[in-house]
Amino acid sequence: MSLFRRLGLCLAVITLFAARGSGQAFNLRDLLTEFLRQGITLAPPAAPFPSHEAHFIAADSPQFLAVQQFSGALANQLSSFPIASSAGGFTYRFDPALGVFTRSADSFGPVYAERADTIGKGKFNLGINHSHFTFDHIGDLSLQDGAVRLVFTHQDINHDQSNLEPFFEGDIITAQLFLKIKTDITAFVLSYGVSDRLDVGAAVPLVHVDLEAQTAATIQRIATSATAPDIHRFVNGGSTETFRQSGSASGVGDVILRGKYQFLRGERAGLAIAEDLRLPTGEERDLLGTGTTQAKTFLIGSLHVGSFSPHVNAGYTWTSKTSDQTNIPDEISYTAGFDWAVSPRMTVAADVIGRDFVHTQVVRVVNTTFEANTNTNPTAPPTIVTATFPRLVAERGDSNSLLGSIGVKINPFGNFLLTVNRLFSLNREGLQDNFAPLVAVDYSF
Repeated sequence: MSLFRRLGLCLAVITLFAARGSGQAFNLRDLLTEFLRQGITLAPPAAPFPSHEAHFIAADSPQFLAVQQFSGALANQLSSFPIASSAGGFTYRFDPALGVFTRSADSFGPVYAERADTIGKGKFNLGINHSHFTFDHIGDLSLQDGAVRLVFTHQDINHDQSNLEPFFEGDIITAQLFLKIKTDITAFVLSYGVSDRLDVGAAVPLVHVDLEAQTAATIQRIATSATAPDIHRFVNGGSTETFRQSGSASGVGDVILRGKYQFLRGERAGLAIAEDLRLPTGEERDLLGTGTTQAKTFLIGSLHVGSFSPHVNAGYTWTSKTSDQTNIPDEISYTAGFDWAVSPRMTVAADVIGRDFVHTQVVRVVNTTFEANTNTNPTAPPTIVTATFPRLVAERGDSNSLLGSIGVKINPFGNFLLTVNRLFSLNREGLQDNFAPLVAVDYSF
């Protein structure tokens, strides 16, 4: 059996044994909206008032629409977070004078970026890396500390485009949302030198996602506190309720096919163009994949000054379509950094990684004022009162995420490499993790 067939069989076995498995009957993408609908369902009111159980969970509720957009923003960035470079740490160039391959760089290269050097004709690089993410913020909002504030308004039951009549429509439900999101990605990577200037490769990520949600909700009886406080109450009989939900999923993420061609090669510098084709193999409903095909084209420049090698990457990602539930944005990406061979067996690498999401959902919390009518007599002029509460909103806009990466690559023996790296957020935009560790092992032959 040829080497290519063996490698293809290995990837097929990995995919088979990593088939999707969820820890619950529902999907993670819709976890927030579904558990909020269940938790905010109210108890039946006392006679003579009609049923109010579902009056705060209407399908067209502005807050539920914002929660869906918030979930979509989480899903987009969770399923497309950067995967470590598939480029080999050992790069070679054929020396026709000597008739042998020689190392083209002293360093072992970057971790989350690419350099223009290729691994050499007929050379292979196999690797496995594992990264762990515990997401802390999205934008300025702390996910774990209850900074995501929600306000659910009463359904307009008489369709008069107002919440003043009947008077009880003026009540609202406020809530704090606490989220814990953890993702583990184990990626199997393969690169092959088709020629002295062309590399092809693939990355197969196995993804595990854990999502825990807790909501502390309060009925704000702006309209009914003095005259009919029992109209709106939770199933426990009170005006406050805390409810929780969690779920997990595991499976293959979006497989990436890669190619890199070095079109300009000098003694110490090089330029290359690369293409990443991201296939929708991950289950979109469980936050394992984007649900769409993406193509990233980028330019790579690198320079070798002794043991010090700076590099830059710049590219654009096109999205083939958007799903019914999420709107996957195009992305402008850029990376700048260096890899430095501090010794023949150790390289230190550092990068700044920029991701500009074009025309995406930008979420924030704004103070919003609500009006209510405390007069129970529908024929009398309304008695207007107001109250202001922070509320989640989602708006179209561009979002720029900046990440930092610093790590070390060690060559313990032979052509093996051990990599330890930290990825961290540099600004308060997009989905953020203050400390995301990565451990990787690579072998070149």
